[in-house]
Amino acid sequence: MIFGPGTRLIVGPKEQYEPEVYELSDTKTNEKVCLATGFTRHNLMKDWTAFSGTEASQIVEDGKPTGVYNQVAVLEAGQECGNTTEKADEPCAASLEPDEMVNLASLTVFGLRVIFMKTVVFNVLMTLRLWISQ
Repeated sequence: MIFGPGTRLIVGPKEQYEPEVYELSDTKTNEKVCLATGFTRHNLMKDWTAFSGTEASQIVEDGKPTGVYNQVAVLEAGQECGNTTEKADEPCAASLEPDEMVNLASLTVFGLRVIFMKTVVFNVLMTLRLWISQ
């Protein structure tokens, strides 16, 4: 809720969680990213130099805010993430599950595009036929 220029009201949960900080890197390009996740105070990471210039975003589940935030910072050469909670031996594994609604929406959009293209081709052919017959 924003009352005026520079005034912001943020209501958070009663429980306070500290962030879990992960340093992720790409072996091909040697780029590093620092990810802070699972914290409850919106401006908790503002004092960390790696996160200056970035803003935390709230995690939303089923369209409802959870009160838990994530924040990502791209690290420059020689910059460190800070105290990380990632263990060096554990690979970062993510699992993506298919969503039926996304598949249905994609199929619907594809079908509408096919119908639109058929309409365009039909109109062009009928226009050419009319021009040729005159």
